[in-house]
Amino acid sequence: MRVTVLMYEMEVFMKKRITGQEKYPHLFSKLEIKGRILKNRIVAAPHSGGPNLYAPGENGFSVFTETAAKHYAKSARGGAAIVNTGHLGVDPRYYLGSNKERFDFFNKTMINNHQLPVMHMMTDMIHSYGSLAAIELNHGGQWCTPVEGNTLLGPVDKVLDEGKVVKGMTKEDMEEVADYFAEAAKIGKRGGFDIINVHAGHNWLLGAFFSPIENTRGDEYGGNVQNRARFPKMVLDRIREAVGDDMIIAVRFSGCETIENGITLDETVETIKILEETADIVQCSAGMIHDTQTEGFTFPLQYMNHGINTYLAKEVKKNCHKAVIETIGGINTPELAEELLANGTADLIGMSRSFIADPDWAEKVRAGREEEIRPCLRCLRCLNYSADIPTGTSMCTVNPRRVFPSMLPPSYLSEPNKKVIVIGGGPAGMKAAIELARKEHAVTLCEKEDKLGGRLSFTDFVDFKEDLMRYRDYLIRMVEKDNRIDIRLNTAVDRKWIEQEAPDAVIVAIGAKPWMPPVKMQGNPVIWHATDVFGHEKELGKHVAIIGGGQVGCELAVHLKGWAEKIAVVEMSEELMPDGHDTPEERDWTIFCMGHDFNRSDRDTVGTPGSQRVKVYLNSKCTEINDRKILMEKRDGSKEEIQVDTIIMATGLKPDKEFNKTFDGSAYDVIYIGDCLQPGNILGTSSSAYRAAIRI
Repeated sequence: MRVTVLMYEMEVFMKKRITGQEKYPHLFSKLEIKGRILKNRIVAAPHSGGPNLYAPGENGFSVFTETAAKHYAKSARGGAAIVNTGHLGVDPRYYLGSNKERFDFFNKTMINNHQLPVMHMMTDMIHSYGSLAAIELNHGGQWCTPVEGNTLLGPVDKVLDEGKVVKGMTKEDMEEVADYFAEAAKIGKRGGFDIINVHAGHNWLLGAFFSPIENTRGDEYGGNVQNRARFPKMVLDRIREAVGDDMIIAVRFSGCETIENGITLDETVETIKILEETADIVQCSAGMIHDTQTEGFTFPLQYMNHGINTYLAKEVKKNCHKAVIETIGGINTPELAEELLANGTADLIGMSRSFIADPDWAEKVRAGREEEIRPCLRCLRCLNYSADIPTGTSMCTVNPRRVFPSMLPPSYLSEPNKKVIVIGGGPAGMKAAIELARKEHAVTLCEKEDKLGGRLSFTDFVDFKEDLMRYRDYLIRMVEKDNRIDIRLNTAVDRKWIEQEAPDAVIVAIGAKPWMPPVKMQGNPVIWHATDVFGHEKELGKHVAIIGGGQVGCELAVHLKGWAEKIAVVEMSEELMPDGHDTPEERDWTIFCMGHDFNRSDRDTVGTPGSQRVKVYLNSKCTEINDRKILMEKRDGSKEEIQVDTIIMATGLKPDKEFNKTFDGSAYDVIYIGDCLQPGNILGTSSSAYRAAIRI
């Protein structure tokens, strides 16, 4: 009888559900390009990071791995109409950028015996899900690493800051590089790819030729827009000759370099009119690689509005009519994607990090289950090798399975339907509960407060933490909708209670306590811990001091610029955010926003005024607090004092180890996760929670 009721309830539920095709008609409309039908307007954009995508071939070259085939196929299974590989270097004389990867398009033995079979494995899997496969080709130019005996190439002769010499390309050099692109494109076609995607943006070699900053040549390959486009157009034409008229050619272009004297929007439109004579798809990106001031727009961060670069695609689409226009950059909700298509901004929506955070992004939207999308935080951890958890690959803060491309089969000792108690309803506890429920365990999630979310409640008060707020709300939705998870709020758990419940396993996710440093205090100072100030900003006064210049302290300084007139940041080390090198772009932009009046809707940093509201004291230790006066001792022994209204301790958290021990032995498995294990960040909560679920 119960089965019949459940089937009826499911039938009613499915009838009420509005599918993605109904809710987002533009996003799920088809599009024909050169006789090929795209099933929707969603593109899994290029991304080079990932678990073991390349393996050493012969003579220092790299080749695709079977893991890469499965990695890119996930986005096709997840609903993307086009799936791009990451960029691959076409020139055998150079390793491409910081990847130190030199892709093998030239060794016939390796191509026939390994490269093409794996390419076909990749493209066959992508095609199996009704998607098109695109291979992205690039030349790093001045950002390459030369094989011994070769010199870096660029539009003009120059010497980089680190002393590397760049040779201005001759016409013969251009012909040779164009042939390399063409040869790589031919291999891509033989490997079953439908699209050749040429990277001509971000200040790589072709992008540098477009740039009036980089290309100051005085011949027919420099000067006006027509001349600066001549060499990249040669490359596109050479590729077209190599692959024929039936293959789709796409090109990625920086529509704005977001820097003074960079390419203008008018020049962009003129350039695209030249490129669309050959290219079928133009992807409008922004910024310059290896330039902190512009990379925040190349890979939009939390400090930028979503879709910050879409104005570029809209202007290009309005003025260019041959090519299909794709927009990209911080677009990670179906609502925004639908809006951009409906208002004519673009024909296609490209997303990279959203498919890293959730490879099933598009399929969840199509099924009307967009509330289940695991949201990207735009932290850019996926662009860097992680120092937090040294796995040898780039990480995703919210998708820990990214580093598990091949899971072990369940142990023969594994048992389903275990009774598991999770103590703590913060991000670690909720993530653990979700993963345990997926394994068919009966989960009781206990939270001592009257709501879930833990310390992530602060995101309600910080505008640039909207992505983190969306992640918190996603976790809450997922635990609330899963009937295998019994949520008990206002429930403080101790050992006696656990023993009465008699679970098979206990996950302890109780977090850590605010830590205050042992500073001498006199009088009646007003002191807050950084975790407690959100929602109380008006009570802090006009002059605020933040003790601790790590990530928490610096982001708090950016936030408090909207409230306090003067903010002092006191940091013991010689640099701000010494804990932030794992996500260098986010670190650099946090420091930039501390010192500048940058607005989230600003489209570039040109003319962004500096701000004196945040004053930084490095190599400085707070030794005494006397009423509203802070005394500091510098590393050189000198002393300084500042007068403030409020002192905020951004000094971190500390686990209560003695309390934690009370849970030891309370069940067959007792596993500690999140901050009570090691205070850290969201990566630590999600990865430790996922690993705990694997073990049970």
